[in-house]
Amino acid sequence: MATESDTVTHAATTPGLTGRAFLVDLALVGSVPFVLCLVSLLPRVLRQSLVFDYAAPTVATAFVSAFVHLDSLHLLVNVGLYALVAPVGLALSVAAGRRHRFRVVFVTFVLAFPAVLSYLNLASPRSASALGFSGVVMAFAGYLPFALATYLERRFDVGPATQLAPALFLASLSLVAVLSVRSVFALVGHRATGLSLAALLGAGWYGLAVRERCPTLRADVWALVRTPGAAELVVVALVLVVTVPFVAFPATPVLGGATLNLYVHLLGYTLGFLVPFLTAMTTG
Repeated sequence: MATESDTVTHAATTPGLTGRAFLVDLALVGSVPFVLCLVSLLPRVLRQSLVFDYAAPTVATAFVSAFVHLDSLHLLVNVGLYALVAPVGLALSVAAGRRHRFRVVFVTFVLAFPAVLSYLNLASPRSASALGFSGVVMAFAGYLPFALATYLERRFDVGPATQLAPALFLASLSLVAVLSVRSVFALVGHRATGLSLAALLGAGWYGLAVRERCPTLRADVWALVRTPGAAELVVVALVLVVTVPFVAFPATPVLGGATLNLYVHLLGYTLGFLVPFLTAMTTG
C-alpha cells in the first residue's frame, strides 16, 4: 500500500470496473478458489500430512495448511464466504482508485497471512492441529470496513476515511464480541462484554468525529444515492460487514465434526483491518 498511482477526483469519475486491468484483478481473485479446489482433489492421506500440527510445527505446513480442507462442507463454506467478501473488497478498492492497494493486500493476505496465523495459534499451547482458509477469508472481511470508508471518502467526500474506517470496524468488532459470548468463549463472557462496550464507545467516538468533520454529510449521502450502482455497492458492503460475524462466530462452533478455530477467525479479521489501515496511515 505504498504508492497509489490511481486517482479519483469526484463522484462522476469512471470507477474502473471494466477493462483489461479489472479482468486481471478478477483472475487474481478467482485464483484462490481454483487452488483450494485443486488441493481438495489430492489424496486424503496427502492432505492430512499437510495439516499444521501444533505439537510438531513446520514452516511448510504453517503455510500450506491454510489451503487444505478435509471435507467438502468446510471447503464450500470457505470458498463461498471468500467469493462474497473478496470481490466486494476489490470493487470498492478499484472504484475508489485504490487498485494497487488491493493487489498488495491480496498478495499479503494470501502469501503471508497463512503462516503468520498458523504460528500465532501456538500462543495457546494445546494438542491440536489447524487447517483451512477461514483465517485468510476473515482477513478479507476485515479489510472491507477500510475499503468501504476509502470508497465513500474518495467518491462522495463522506469521511474522512481515517475516522470512518475505525468506526465501521469497531462497530463490527463489538458484534463479534457479543457473538463470542454464546460460543466457546462463554467462560470469559464478561471479558467479551467489556470488549463489546469498549468497541461500541470507540465506534461512537469515531462516528461523531466523522459527523463533525463532514459538514455536508447529508448532501454527500444524497449524491451517493443518486449515483447509479453506488448505493447498491455500499449496501452490499455494509450487509457483509454486519452478517459475516454471524457466519464466522456461530453459536455452535462445529463444522463437519471439527471444532471451528474462532481464535484464528478473530486474528484474521483484526489483522485484515489493522495491517492495511496502519500501513496506509504511515505511508500516505
